[in-house]
Amino acid sequence: MPYRMVENFDVECVNCRSKRELLALTEAAVGELGFDRLAMVHALWFRRPKRRLIRLDNFGEFAEIFIARKYYLCDPALQSCQQVNTAFAWAQMPKLILFDQRHEAILREARRHGLRVGMSLPVGVIGEPPGCCSFATKRHDLPARSHCYAATLIGASAFREARRLHGFPARAAKVPMLSPRKLEILQLAALGKTDPEIGTILGIKRSTVEFYMSQMRLAFDVYSRTQLCVAALRFGLVAFEDAIPGF
Repeated sequence: MPYRMVENFDVECVNCRSKRELLALTEAAVGELGFDRLAMVHALWFRRPKRRLIRLDNFGEFAEIFIARKYYLCDPALQSCQQVNTAFAWAQMPKLILFDQRHEAILREARRHGLRVGMSLPVGVIGEPPGCCSFATKRHDLPARSHCYAATLIGASAFREARRLHGFPARAAKVPMLSPRKLEILQLAALGKTDPEIGTILGIKRSTVEFYMSQMRLAFDVYSRTQLCVAALRFGLVAFEDAIPGF
């Protein structure tokens, strides 16, 4: 694997002062590895395009088609990124998701625009929109395995700096220390239980539950029950399976 290239990129990308500079640097690096197309994106950008969300790519006309036809609603790469935590070749996607004709139509259109084969790397940080870094080539086969692995390392570094340039994280946050009882209440609140229901389940007074909930809202600097549960998810104090049984 071209370790020196990866190390050099990791050092250089830290010094990028603009999104355009970062994209150009990443494009040159993965180009040496055999990829001529790349994209770094927050999946939420397509539904809520805004300045702070990440979208950097050189997909050209295909990117315009992707947005105009709303391919992002069923894009197989974005959906596959929700199923794994490591990079995957696009050829593997039928094994990762329930692949159908809509997915094949998107890939067929991509091939028409020079994205013949590719790979994607899921990128996720708790409390931020899920991201994806993709690389593609007009060739019929992916570059050598060592080059693909190098591309995933470059993609991870590039997305890290894209987050910096887009203002992530917004601010340093301290995780509040919660007692075991408060954690129990928080987990039940995430399940959608009301204060009276939580009191009955735990065998404590409703007023006690309300007092603890008030303390936790203050500790997390939020105003509502929903915000409190979202903050708890962000900090990893509750998990999706706590809020969605069977998740």
